[in-house]
Amino acid sequence: MEQKNAIAASPTKKVFTTKFNYSMPTEELKKIMPAVAPEFSKIPGCLWKIWLIKEDLKEAGGVYLFDSDEHLEMFLGSYQFASVANNPAFSNLQTNTFSVAEKASVITFAPLMKMIV
Repeated sequence: MEQKNAIAASPTKKVFTTKFNYSMPTEELKKIMPAVAPEFSKIPGCLWKIWLIKEDLKEAGGVYLFDSDEHLEMFLGSYQFASVANNPAFSNLQTNTFSVAEKASVITFAPLMKMIV
């Protein structure tokens, strides 16, 4: 994998997390995730997303890295976020936002740049 850009003096990166319960069969959700992933890869300012699933509790979610507050706010108004927040098969949506402590994160090899696979 090649790193697209280096960390520079830039706005503070933001980590955004989601967690929700799902009512559909787990195997169905596992098929849907890679089918919709290309749409999530187009989110402006989103450097990456990690897809989460906890089958025994029927919980799923995501961890996103955004390059700025502005892009995170744009995402919260997007159809991609609405597709999760308003999906009748999903309930108990919980979200959280964190600023990234970049200096410490770089020391521990955090992937703070967009990766090209």
